[in-house]
Amino acid sequence: MSTKPSPTEGKGAQTRRAILDAAIARFARDGFRATSVADIARDAGVGGTITYAYFPNKEALFLAALDEDAAGVIEEAVPLTEVGPTDRHWNESLLLTLVEAVERHPLARRVLAGLEPHATMRMAEIPALRELRKGIADRLRADQLAGVVRDDIDPVATANGLVAISLSLLMAVLQFGSDEAASYASDVVAVLEAALIAPQP
Repeated sequence: MSTKPSPTEGKGAQTRRAILDAAIARFARDGFRATSVADIARDAGVGGTITYAYFPNKEALFLAALDEDAAGVIEEAVPLTEVGPTDRHWNESLLLTLVEAVERHPLARRVLAGLEPHATMRMAEIPALRELRKGIADRLRADQLAGVVRDDIDPVATANGLVAISLSLLMAVLQFGSDEAASYASDVVAVLEAALIAPQP
């Protein structure tokens, strides 16, 4: 869920943030169908029509809330892609961070768990994923220069693939249960390492 309004934000930005926070909580708890815009307005402490000044309809509000909550998940993982000391296991840390982060973001968790089928594909299109894809591609390029990652892979295509795999793994964890998914964790890491890591002399 997003952070509390900053005192430096204008009233309009604070109102929009309050509406989004209320929407994330209500949609996550009750689902899209069982939630009304009036419910969200009441939770946000604003008049029933105020919400429509920021979001034209319930669907637009749901998608904005999902983008906001999912962005929170991604933001926790992006720092792991920052280029720094070489770490052969950063991609494993990335997956673990995403799994842990989704527990703190209830609407993203609900959608990835398959409880809002109409919105599942939206997770692959959220704007925050662009930053994650770019960060992974940059990290792969740096690791190629350091001789850690194979130099015959395309960093951009591989980054896109890693994001797709990460989303699939998150869905598997949430839909099958963490214990069941954990039994395959080392195998998934082995596949990633075989695909990425340059052979050592």
